[in-house]
Amino acid sequence: MKPTMPMVVGLAVALAAAACVLAVESKVAPPPPGATLPSADAAKTPAANVAAKSADVAARKAEVEALRKAQDLARVRRTLMAGKPKMEFENTPIKDALKALADSGGFSVVFDQALEEGGLDLSTRPVSLRASGMTYEEAINLILPRECGYRVEAGYVLVTTLEKSYLPLRVCVYSIQLTLAEIPDFTDAPRFEVGNVLAQAAQRGGGATGLFTNPAQPATTQATATPDRIIAMIKKMVTNASDRRIAPWDDEGGPATIQYSGGKLIVSQTDHGQRAVARLLAKIE
Repeated sequence: MKPTMPMVVGLAVALAAAACVLAVESKVAPPPPGATLPSADAAKTPAANVAAKSADVAARKAEVEALRKAQDLARVRRTLMAGKPKMEFENTPIKDALKALADSGGFSVVFDQALEEGGLDLSTRPVSLRASGMTYEEAINLILPRECGYRVEAGYVLVTTLEKSYLPLRVCVYSIQLTLAEIPDFTDAPRFEVGNVLAQAAQRGGGATGLFTNPAQPATTQATATPDRIIAMIKKMVTNASDRRIAPWDDEGGPATIQYSGGKLIVSQTDHGQRAVARLLAKIE
């Protein structure tokens, strides 16, 4: 029986389809036994891995940068508090005197644009000073005019206006023991400079009673310790009037604050203010 034309065409089509299947099977090897086919999510894995690695690298860079800044900040603070430069300035512009101190201490000094905006030109204001034995911190505080201040940053000292030098304030929490604290009665009490008082207390061997004893008058009477009395004492002893590096308290119109909660004082102050608060609290407890 001879094949008809439709049968020939059908056979040709079937042979062509089989050839296509064989070609595909020869190019794509079947998976080994037990293997699983990749899912649609697996196809996205390379891009997801790249994004994850990029995020990880960025996070590590941020950590390294934060560590570097913390180290630079600590280094400058140590230099300011420990270094004792020998200074000799004669009618030297304040700006040049501060740069000379910075070169001597191995740190940089940056002058804020706010100085010019406030009409403070330190390049035209001279200073005459000859001293040794004081720290860089004390020297800068002595050289700067009253309306100026400074702030320690990572690797440099920022000289700016007095108001801007307070910010940002540092927040510290102090635990207080009301049963041990002895608070003086401030009625008609003389005003103290905290630096002088602490020095006198140290010479007498410290102690709460010695701290609040005025050499010219009998010791003030002691009052029962309460959070409000302790806060009042801190605000009276740690003041901007005695040290411009201490921010004025909120009841004086300044940014510094003290709050009491659960046996703790939450104090927002400058670095200098926090050190003064810590020394004072250590003396009364």
